[in-house]
Amino acid sequence: MTLVRESDLLVRFRDDANPLLLRSGSITVLFGRNGAGKTYWLESMAGLHPGTGAEVRYGSLPLWKEGRRGRKARNPDALKAYAYSSQAPEEQLVGRTVEEELLETLKPYSLSSDERRRRMLAALEAVGWEESWLVRSPYRLSGGERRRLALACLLVAPSDWLLLDEPTAGLDAPGQEQLRQILAERAAREGQGVLLISHDTEWALPLADQVLLLAADGGSLRECSPEELLHHPDWWEEAGMAVPAWLKVLEPMLRTGIPISSVWKPSELARQWGRLVREAGESPPESSVVYRMDNASARQERQKGSRSSIAFFDPRALWLSYVLLSVAILAQQSWWGVAAGGAIAAAAIWGGRIPIGRWRGFILSFLVFTLTVSVVAGIGRDAGGQWGFQGEAFLTALHSMARTFIVFLLGLGLAVSITPIRLRRSLESVLGFRGRIAPAFQKFLLTVTLMLRFIPIFLNEWERFNRYAIARGKEAGRKSLGGSVRRLSRTAQPFLLSLFRLGDQAAVALESRGVGRQKYPTLLKLSSWGKRDTALVAVVLLLSLVLWLVRGLGA
Repeated sequence: MTLVRESDLLVRFRDDANPLLLRSGSITVLFGRNGAGKTYWLESMAGLHPGTGAEVRYGSLPLWKEGRRGRKARNPDALKAYAYSSQAPEEQLVGRTVEEELLETLKPYSLSSDERRRRMLAALEAVGWEESWLVRSPYRLSGGERRRLALACLLVAPSDWLLLDEPTAGLDAPGQEQLRQILAERAAREGQGVLLISHDTEWALPLADQVLLLAADGGSLRECSPEELLHHPDWWEEAGMAVPAWLKVLEPMLRTGIPISSVWKPSELARQWGRLVREAGESPPESSVVYRMDNASARQERQKGSRSSIAFFDPRALWLSYVLLSVAILAQQSWWGVAAGGAIAAAAIWGGRIPIGRWRGFILSFLVFTLTVSVVAGIGRDAGGQWGFQGEAFLTALHSMARTFIVFLLGLGLAVSITPIRLRRSLESVLGFRGRIAPAFQKFLLTVTLMLRFIPIFLNEWERFNRYAIARGKEAGRKSLGGSVRRLSRTAQPFLLSLFRLGDQAAVALESRGVGRQKYPTLLKLSSWGKRDTALVAVVLLLSLVLWLVRGLGA
């Protein structure tokens, strides 16, 4: 039985008797092809995704524990066991000075002022800075300096583990070498465990004590040593990756029996290759382990917002259907009509597999707003001039707001199901004439398509920075108003800065494509209206007529 130390990281996959054990003081590198789910897997190790089908423990501390009403809740003590760095850590900066930034990372930990000061100076020294940098503004630093500050924020935390996602991205050769030395020293001297994702195999493999290979479909995880991986290039291909070019060059040398230790030392490798005159010896015995991951829930989580079934209809048919239903629902005068409209909307969302679940917070907020407005409308004077709660006024307001809420749900589902390019094509086909479209209509189309394009982007960015706020602030959940406000502040500022960057990028992209300079741009061709589109409109028209027939029923 393997002894698990308090600072080790243990991952037990469902129905797997052999858990994955990552030792503190060691460096583990995760490789995998693009889209395999490496970032999602690493974020799961940080407790940023519930329901991944794996039990994660930092020593004896489970990352998730039973919360209220049987729901899973993050364990705040386990969250403090790691420090996390995303692919773009410089985007998480929120302080006005370097000192404030470092203190922000230390807030969840109960440290004395002297200990905080010591850790801050040690973190600055690790990235090549000294105390005078504490008063500098992060927003006046260069891109490379901001990445150094983000690294210092990672190192300042008193954690047992460092979780890094593509830490060498954007770093030059000296920066990569400095990072290598920092991580190696942290593992060897400080005893910290390091788990990182990298595409740079030539940089990461010499650093690794063990390697994890994530399969292309995210269904299995192979654990092996760097030496084993060098002797088995086929494992790269099994994981859906190409064998690195440098390994293809080294492969003939490895077959001659050159020691693995000399691979990372070019001068020694050359000497060994020059004097070897016999065939290679036997390869070391294999000790790799393949873990089968029950990743059905993880795959569903990653694919949230995937294409719904209504996306296969012509956008013109969808918009016409939406208008017909909306008019019929807004015309309802009775609660029976509102209930019928709500049932039709629910059936459309469920049957069309419209992914509005990601918007549950926004939908809940709109629902709370609906109830609040109705309650306020019910407070007033009665016929006798007495103040009180007027049930009839409340129901009247609620009836009106309920119709608006149903139409809002339908519109939201439509917005997230139609891609901007398909919407643009449909509107161009309606507004265009002889292959051209008037400048006034061009501006309208650009506004509509950009709005729909950025709605899901805004959602993704907010979710991304909210996860980072959890990882950095170690907020286990919304247990208090203060905790919610702190997480909101950690999320909102980098989110807004990200929107500014996206706006600049969108402006440059539009300008490079000639938007605003071409008076009559070429129109995109739209696929023809099909029988299923006619059938959809016919069914919706029939349902709208039924709603019109019951609009006054019971009023």
